[in-house]
Amino acid sequence: MSIEMGVGFSADANVLSAGQQAAEQVLSHLAGQRPDLTLVFSSIRFADLRLLKGIRSVTSNAPLIGCTDAGGIMASGPKRRSVTVIGLIAKGGYFMTGVGRHMARQAQQAGEMLGRAFTKKSIADAKALLMFPDGLASDGSAVLSGVQKIIGERIPIAGASAADDFYFQKTFQFFDDEILTDSVPGALFCGDIAMGFGARHGWIPLGQPRRVTRVSGHVIHQLDKRPAISIYEDYLGLKREECVQESLAHLAMTYPLGASMEGQSEYVLRDAIRVGRAGSLICTGEIPRGTAVRIMIGGYESALEAAQQAACEAAEQIGRSRLKGALVFCGVGRQKMLGSEFQGEIDVIRDALGGSGVRMGGFYGYGELAPVNLEGRTKGRVRNMFHNESVVVMALG
Repeated sequence: MSIEMGVGFSADANVLSAGQQAAEQVLSHLAGQRPDLTLVFSSIRFADLRLLKGIRSVTSNAPLIGCTDAGGIMASGPKRRSVTVIGLIAKGGYFMTGVGRHMARQAQQAGEMLGRAFTKKSIADAKALLMFPDGLASDGSAVLSGVQKIIGERIPIAGASAADDFYFQKTFQFFDDEILTDSVPGALFCGDIAMGFGARHGWIPLGQPRRVTRVSGHVIHQLDKRPAISIYEDYLGLKREECVQESLAHLAMTYPLGASMEGQSEYVLRDAIRVGRAGSLICTGEIPRGTAVRIMIGGYESALEAAQQAACEAAEQIGRSRLKGALVFCGVGRQKMLGSEFQGEIDVIRDALGGSGVRMGGFYGYGELAPVNLEGRTKGRVRNMFHNESVVVMALG
């Protein structure tokens, strides 16, 4: 028993036609069969109900989730200003979909709402949860905490946060016929399905660590009892007003914060997207009080090595002979860091998964979700985490 995967792409200026074209490519990969689940990732210029209408006219209204992005990912390479459609058929398994709303008001409750959409039925045979939270509304860690409160901690969770083509203004999420914002759609993978996960980033630390001395969730108020923004002022020679005027989100993509977490071989990355009151840093995910934090920087070779490791780890968990395809989610900062060479990262992932014939789809987002200790599954507890500027590979078999 396994998952079959089809992938389609279009950059047609006609939104309805773009959806139809991408969906038709999916069906051609699936030998004309209707998918059991449709995933949609698109530029914000395609965030239009006509896109969903076009896709669902081809997929026969199969359940659909997805979001806007900062670039699509296919086996052939990155795609900009386009729509990527992925169709999945579960042979011996099935999917359940749901959505949590009002993330900005209370992120954890939005996660709980998503979790309750699945617990209306038995989730005893659930293998993984895939979800796409709004990347600008609130704390990705809090959404993760909320959904785990309802479905428990034994289920691996993967996915990425919605983006908006680097505008950092407003993202959108897709759920069946709806285009939402401030929400988190998700799909639970159940039954006799094989999946593997890999998550790496390859960024390295700069300078001396600073201790988080005051924090509220995803807002760091003080580092070493000084305003949190001081870490950027000191290391990069910037004035506070410069960090405010020149979007901190763009700066943090090049120099994210790295948090040293117990039991992790790599630092956990956090993007600071805004400067708050009294020089606080508003991040995309939480960093606990007392954590040692450093400025991080990326490099071409280390980034590609990390991407290869993530793909190999995911494929090896299910066995390469069972591999049918993979979902790939990358942090947007990797595009900026790799520059004109960011095609190379996708090439490395594709080759690690089996070469040009592999089915692969995903997107660049404002945060990533992935488990980091799958060995805990046998003890009933998987450590799922919210990441930034990382590569997440979810192998399907």
